[in-house]
Amino acid sequence: MVYGLKHKKRDILLTCFVLISASISLPVFSKTQFSAKEVISKVYQEVKNSEKKLSEQEKGKVADYIPELAAANPEYFAISIANINGGVESIGDFNVPFSIQSISKPFIYGLALKDHQNDTKFSVDERVGLNATGHAFNSIVSITEKEDHKQNPMVNAGAIQVTSYLKEGTERDKWKHALNYMNSLSDGKTFLGEKVYRSESATNQNNQKIANMLFDFKMIDDNPMDALDRYTKACSIMVTTKQLALMGATLANGGMNPVSKKRILSNSQVRNILSQMVVSGLYENSGAWWTEVGLPTKSGVAGGLLAVFPRNYAIAVFSPRLDKAGNSVRGQAVIKKISQMYNLHMLN
Repeated sequence: MVYGLKHKKRDILLTCFVLISASISLPVFSKTQFSAKEVISKVYQEVKNSEKKLSEQEKGKVADYIPELAAANPEYFAISIANINGGVESIGDFNVPFSIQSISKPFIYGLALKDHQNDTKFSVDERVGLNATGHAFNSIVSITEKEDHKQNPMVNAGAIQVTSYLKEGTERDKWKHALNYMNSLSDGKTFLGEKVYRSESATNQNNQKIANMLFDFKMIDDNPMDALDRYTKACSIMVTTKQLALMGATLANGGMNPVSKKRILSNSQVRNILSQMVVSGLYENSGAWWTEVGLPTKSGVAGGLLAVFPRNYAIAVFSPRLDKAGNSVRGQAVIKKISQMYNLHMLN
């Protein structure tokens, strides 16, 4: 009895020491008094200054395969950080709305998981696949080269497939269901960008081929063009960095919106989302990104980039200039700097 009590006291003291050490090592803006302004102001300026040494090619270029995106101001630059208490700090063009593009993919994947959470005869993960493809995000070859044709929820093929699995009746009902859900993750004020949607719909021949191929391979059960239209609309949702950071903070908070205090996703659904962001959030560059930065991250070709530090906060960056893989150049520089400044790599 005495021996057991002695060891129990030792374990309690050790646990307290670990918790105290962890709280000391956390960055200041992860605590209740959220004060990231100094951090993002410093990083914002450092990234802008370091750009002066880069060639035009190294600075990246705005996505030009979608006309509406090609018209974006390449100098837009914003950073927002939102914590799990609902605090937000921002700098730059943080009130400028931009299309969420592929950053919608992890969130819609979460909705599909939620829609089928009680379905014992259907598994989204088994139907779509979870492994990295090693190909570009819009690759057709990656579908045909695999015998089972499975992709993952972060590339176009897998995301179109995921979007086809949403519930709620008619096509119109499914889209309303998706938009309401996306709003529930943030401040309730995101909206469909009609110009972006029309521009993408007029130029998405490659995605049409992907959707029809998925249908031919029996990866999609319903009308593939309905699924593609819903996917295109999801990519055309307009957000600011402040709204996007709150969406990320909902993931950091285990699926509970830090502002509304409503549970949107379960812990296990968030775990799957963040895992897939690690696997393929930056497409073929995901492995190098995870090794260097160590945060689940997702990019969008409008210039958005979202990183999540679980149980603490999320970082959202908007800058339209992209590298060859379709990821924001400034966005990567910002998140990499913050991760290194505060030793945020999740495996450290």
